[in-house]
Amino acid sequence: MFRIYALPVLTCRRSFSERTHCRLYRLLSTHPTPIEHTLSHPIYVIWGANTGVGKTLVSTGLAASFLSSSSLSSSKFIYIKPVQTGFPADSDSGFVYSKLSEIFVHRKLQLPIFASNHVIKASVPASEAVFRGEIGKLEGGFCDLGRYEETKLHRDGGESLVCSELVCKTFYGWREAVSPHLAAQREGAVVEDSELLGMLKSGLRIGLNGGSEVGHNTGVLSVVETAGGVASPGPSGSLQCDLYRWVIN
Repeated sequence: MFRIYALPVLTCRRSFSERTHCRLYRLLSTHPTPIEHTLSHPIYVIWGANTGVGKTLVSTGLAASFLSSSSLSSSKFIYIKPVQTGFPADSDSGFVYSKLSEIFVHRKLQLPIFASNHVIKASVPASEAVFRGEIGKLEGGFCDLGRYEETKLHRDGGESLVCSELVCKTFYGWREAVSPHLAAQREGAVVEDSELLGMLKSGLRIGLNGGSEVGHNTGVLSVVETAGGVASPGPSGSLQCDLYRWVIN
């Protein structure tokens, strides 16, 4: 069985001479039901305070390396971004999807790769930015966005009955590029810890349970990329180390 690993992306600490003010939104974290995740494959959680420090580049590199294996057996890389702010201008799952598609166009593939990117829910401002004012069903301040794209990267030498997969997913998106708890409050779209973890539980089981086309010989690697560092707040205000504790324990 595999353990679940946390990958921190280290950054330099900056000091500021001016006075800053902080507001504590939640003193006590909620305790949702633990995720009964599969232990049949490794799951990595990537952390890194601030934006532009390399979290998504690390995720992309892991995906490229894993899917570039010289093995003739199929592989499946699952990239999950539970929380995305600055959407749709910023989309980390979209970056992994497009960058991997770009990389593999110029590589000789052992097997074809089916790649997909799916953004499931977004706040009203984020949804309006996508649809230019036309939004779908609202639930708890979120639109069921269902933004989906896919492509198939073919190998040299024709079709193959076996195919590797790149699955990229974003669960919740907010338009303002700020900390998730601030974006959730300002855009009137707050998601509770238990709901977010329920989505994560489903995401980690993609292709592993009944109805999947993935066989027992398929190698699977999952990466969960957080929105910030270990002690950064999630959408509800809970620290991410508490929010995702049920995943990494």
